[in-house]
Amino acid sequence: MPFDPYSLTIILMGLAFGSFFKGLTGMGLPLVAVPILAGFLGAEHAIVVMQIPGLVSNAWLVWSHRRSAVEVPMRYDMIVPSVIAVVVGVWFLDFADERVTVLLLAGTVAVFLAVLLLKPSFHLDGVIGRIITPLASLFGGFAQGAAGVSGPLFSTLILSFRLKREAYVFYNGLLFGLFNLVQIGAMIWFDMFTWQRTLEGFLALIPLFIFQSLGMRAMGAISTKAFNVAVITVIICMEIKLVWNGLGG
Repeated sequence: MPFDPYSLTIILMGLAFGSFFKGLTGMGLPLVAVPILAGFLGAEHAIVVMQIPGLVSNAWLVWSHRRSAVEVPMRYDMIVPSVIAVVVGVWFLDFADERVTVLLLAGTVAVFLAVLLLKPSFHLDGVIGRIITPLASLFGGFAQGAAGVSGPLFSTLILSFRLKREAYVFYNGLLFGLFNLVQIGAMIWFDMFTWQRTLEGFLALIPLFIFQSLGMRAMGAISTKAFNVAVITVIICMEIKLVWNGLGG
């Protein structure tokens, strides 16, 4: 397949914006980058390409906060259902019609955007926690595999575990890094990684390193609230474009 400069340009722009947001706020790389990429390149293309920079970004978080590993409980009632659902989601992504996938992505982004805006803070305890955690993990894992976005849902679940800040960031990186590994394996199995997409994924590491570092440095110089408003505005615009594309506009 010939190298596509247009696709690469869109990928670099989406990754630059998403990486800066992740560096500034600590979350949201796929939530920002996937809708931007999918709006121009298609959902499957965007989700596959995002796996390589996503894995590197999460490994970066895990390494940076590795001292918190001893504080992190392994919640298998969240990990096991979500990993299984991720594989099912990738299978769905592989066979589903592109318009169906785009509309699923649009719906998933809409739900998770609402979670991001509301920023609920709650604790899952006792029987309720044992019921809600695996069910939410199944939904989130499927959304991760099929739409490439599940951050706000799992970040909210992890928040309910009452971890310290560094342990919370470590757990996010660990869980989503595991998802990236599972998705990459499943996508290779389903022949979704072409040479072009693989090359684009590795080239996407350039804006990831540059703009995530800039975002981390800009934390004290730029109002996070103002930047969040700008990012959410972009996501809403991409949401409209995804719906338009999915409905055949």
